[in-house]
Amino acid sequence: MQIINNKHVVVCRNFKRFIRFFVLVCFISSCAAFWPLKGQAAIQPSENFYVTDQAHVLSEQAKEHILTINRAFEKTKEQPQLAVVTLNSLEGKDIESYAVNQFEMMKLGNRQYDNGVLVLLAVKDREIRVEVGYGLEGILPDGKVGRIIDASMNDLSLGDYSEAITNIFNQLVLAVQEEYGYEDTFEGHLTSIDEGASIHPVFMMVGFVVTFVIYLFICRILGLDAIDTLFVILSIFSNVSSSSTSDSSSSRGGGGRSGGGGASRKF
Repeated sequence: MQIINNKHVVVCRNFKRFIRFFVLVCFISSCAAFWPLKGQAAIQPSENFYVTDQAHVLSEQAKEHILTINRAFEKTKEQPQLAVVTLNSLEGKDIESYAVNQFEMMKLGNRQYDNGVLVLLAVKDREIRVEVGYGLEGILPDGKVGRIIDASMNDLSLGDYSEAITNIFNQLVLAVQEEYGYEDTFEGHLTSIDEGASIHPVFMMVGFVVTFVIYLFICRILGLDAIDTLFVILSIFSNVSSSSTSDSSSSRGGGGRSGGGGASRKF
């Protein structure tokens, strides 16, 4: 009789742990439902892949310049890809999630280096976003990307989109050249915008520690194993975010991923 009671207690405990884990997963999933969804919008890139001017705001000279730089990058070992997409409208979507989805649909950058960059311009919404792949977040942190966009805000406000996009693109090219030690395409005639202030590593570490402590506290309250739960959650979100659509352009993405880094501006 005692053995049966003990088994009953074990079963009840395991069932309670399952219920707690299920509640935690449901809570995280419900929170994710309020996040901008990847895959909610994107357009197919043009035939030349690197420039998709749906809004028809770029000059032929600007388009050719972007293509020339990218074709030169195709011949390098790292094969970084810097694409430009212009839209008439985001159709109610937020520009950050649109940019992430566009980036991953195009699979910008070399799969080994995750070194793609996307410049997304929404003309009617008067918004611009530069999305940076994982591999270039070191040389292109959010602060620097923001400063690059800010330097062209006057041209954007005046509607001189070709000039603004070309200047932004050139600054991104300078960063890529610096990262990989490429020969300077501009032969010293273009100077890089200073990186400026960035988040101090100490603050980043403090933020990570605080987040992890909160996570451990929640797991303890629910009676869950913190490590096992973390692996399960990571695998769930990894599977959800792994799907993307391939394209049929003559030039194609190299399988790179967006790092979620970059900057957006309204003008």
